[in-house]
Amino acid sequence: MNITLRNYSFEIDPGQNKLMWEHINKENWEVHSFDIFDFFVPKNGVVLDIGAWSGVLSLYTTRKAKKVYALDPDPVCFKELQKNIALNPTMKNKISAHPIAISGVKEIATLSARLSYGGSSSSIMNRKRDTENSLQLTTVPLLNFIEQERITQIDFIKMDVEGAEFSILPTIGSALKKINYPTLYVSFHYGFLNEHIYHQYVSSRFLTKVFLKIEKITGLSFFKKKIENNIKKIYNDLFVYKYIYTTKGKLVSKNILKQQLRFIKQNDLIFTNTAWNS
Repeated sequence: MNITLRNYSFEIDPGQNKLMWEHINKENWEVHSFDIFDFFVPKNGVVLDIGAWSGVLSLYTTRKAKKVYALDPDPVCFKELQKNIALNPTMKNKISAHPIAISGVKEIATLSARLSYGGSSSSIMNRKRDTENSLQLTTVPLLNFIEQERITQIDFIKMDVEGAEFSILPTIGSALKKINYPTLYVSFHYGFLNEHIYHQYVSSRFLTKVFLKIEKITGLSFFKKKIENNIKKIYNDLFVYKYIYTTKGKLVSKNILKQQLRFIKQNDLIFTNTAWNS
């Protein structure tokens, strides 16, 4: 299947995600992500794609990047990622794929998914309503990965890890410092964090569903304090960046993020030292 995004074409095997790839090919999927990649990835830069799925953004960014490290622990997604890289010989040498789950610490974790692996819901942030949880893996801190691969340059990091960002970001400082604070684009999954906290404190799947439905209808948050405590920690090493933007290019102050902890419920963020003329 041929995919053309902003006049850049590559081949993919859609696997079990044919409908999703057809949607992507219409060029109205995550337009903001392509805007962000186009602006912040420098020519001949190095990109770290944490949560690469089947490779759409990893493949796309080879139009400018000289090297892309594509990471995804989902076994189905990773096979599709490898196939899609192999289908594009001119890009093959630019992309290094790794079946790795980045986390805040090295530990044994369960990779779970709502229904099955291969979609976009796989996460090490376990939730009561997940029905696929057969894979156990060892997570890797970002600094460990960088040192193991002897990476000396990264210009841009995309992080889309279905809730694991709340584990990674509080401990990311030493890794960012080692690679000179590249632009960091984070997709936040507030809902995953909320469900993960339910998983920790509510043993009944039925009650979890009931409470989540009440939250959705009323706007209440039964674990508000615990959620806010988790969110506060993510900024420990990120406020060293000069600029913070929403995906629409709106500059966000650090005070806003401190005062409105639920800001990330509706907004993904770019942390960068480069002014964005969006």
